[in-house]
Formats: sequence, structure tokens, C-alpha cells
Amino acid sequence: MGVNRVSLGVQAFQEELLKSCGRAHGVKEVYEAIEILGSCGVENWSVDLISSLPHQTPQMWEESLRLTIEARPKHVSVYDLQVEQGTKFGVLYTPGEFPLPCETQSAEFYQMASRMLTDVGYRHYEISSYCEDGYECKHNYTYWKNKPFYAFGLGSASYLNGMRFSRPRKMKEYMGYVDNLENGLVNCFGNNHVDAKDLAVDTVMLSLRTAGGLDLRSFAEAFGGSLVHSLCKVYQPYIESGHVVCLDEERRAMTADEFNILFLNEDEITKGLSYIRLSDPDGFLLSNELISLAFRVIDP
Repeated sequence: MGVNRVSLGVQAFQEELLKSCGRAHGVKEVYEAIEILGSCGVENWSVDLISSLPHQTPQMWEESLRLTIEARPKHVSVYDLQVEQGTKFGVLYTPGEFPLPCETQSAEFYQMASRMLTDVGYRHYEISSYCEDGYECKHNYTYWKNKPFYAFGLGSASYLNGMRFSRPRKMKEYMGYVDNLENGLVNCFGNNHVDAKDLAVDTVMLSLRTAGGLDLRSFAEAFGGSLVHSLCKVYQPYIESGHVVCLDEERRAMTADEFNILFLNEDEITKGLSYIRLSDPDGFLLSNELISLAFRVIDP
């Protein structure tokens, strides 16, 4: 049927952790799924893991990473648990009853994943994503590059011709939406035009999530050189601390001193400086804070 990639929501290789986060599968089902993929000839498959689960220890996390590496998927996604209000886990979670690792331990989990996966040849090409060469997730790259996309299903969001719009979240409304489409009537829910500021914010946020980083020359052409200079100014302390990395057009990492010389001349900065990216793993760990700084520059 044309399916050429499968993603397995493994989350953990410990029965007790899977139960504590409300998963219906166990470790046995994980290995059965991997075996089925092999028997079907599917080589391009990914494993999702979640760190900072209730009662998760560094030893458990290391074991999950090791067993993932032994299974040898082409791609691995590593997510830090976020407890969202209104979700099933958010309802089940009670501080003290299901204690979560502290922020320091969560950071150590992230650093462990980066070290263990890159040591065996996986490339850390996006904050949460690792892959063997040539097996980047093309689906996600569509979002990270701000390219247009269709989405189908309840509550799904599309991005076309500079507009964001969603489909209805409830089945009855969705069925009416489909009937209207069949009759040539298009009704977009949550219609939202993306203006220049929104696009600039999206470009910075999505680019800095990737190892490729933000293309400053393209950004300057689209949004102006003065905005590039403002971004460099707000990131200057983090360039000196090593959390933000500057690259020339050959993608050679520049020293903080080289950057500071370029920074003195606003008109010259994009001639010598081509990209900025977050360092791995320390810069990625501060991604929320660093991207928020860019938001304040773009939309003060």
C-alpha cells in the first residue's frame, strides 16, 4: 500500500514504567512488533522513547537506550515527559504519588541519550531526533522548513498558501465538514493568516531545533539585516558561553572572538557569518529559553 516507514511508540523497556504511564503494551509486544516489521521487510523504522517518567532511574533510562541500540532502528526519537492538563496522564499524575525526576536529572537523561546514541553512529539532527545517515524523518522536515502541508483527521491542522486552518475536533462536525467538501463547500476552522512576524518567529524556532541551525543570509533576505544583527546581539553572551555556535558558509565553527569582530559592523555580519545553531547537548537543553529570547526581538 506504499507504506515505507513505521514508528513504534515503545516509550520504555521496563514493564513497571509502561504501566505507570498508562500504556497498553508491554515489553513482549515491543519485541513482537519489531519482529513483525522484519518479517514484512520494513527496514526504515523508528523507536520513540520517553525520559523523565515517574520512578524512572538513570539505570532504567540507560537500559532503554542500550536495548534500543541493540534493536538497531534507523531512527530514534527521544522525548522528555511533559505533563499536560486534561490528558489521561495529567489526570493520573499526582505529585508525591508518582514522583517525577527533577530538572537536573532530566537534563542528565538528555545528555546520556545524546552521548550513547551518537557514540554508536546515530546523528543528532534535531533536538529530539537521531538517525542513521539518510534516514531523517522527511515528514517532520516539512514542518521544520516551514513548507506547506495537508493534514487529515479530527482536529488536524494544515498550512497552505500562508494560512493555517484546522478541521473540526468532534466526529459529528467532522462528518458535516466532509459532506460540505464533497458538495464543493469549503469551511476552514480556526483560519489564521501567518504574517511576516509570525513567519520570522516560526523560522527561528523551527530552524534552531535542528542541527543545521538558522540560515542567517536567507533570513536577512526575507526579514532584513537589522533583525539578524538584533538576534546576534541577544545571543552574544550565549555565543561566548558556547550554547550558541556560529558557522561560516563552509559550516566551520567560528570562535567567539571572530564573531565579535564581525558583530562590530552590522552591514558586514552576514558576509562572514552564515549560520547559527544551538550546541549539542547543552544548547539544545536551553532551547526554550534561547528561542524565547528571539521571540522578544522579533515581536517586542
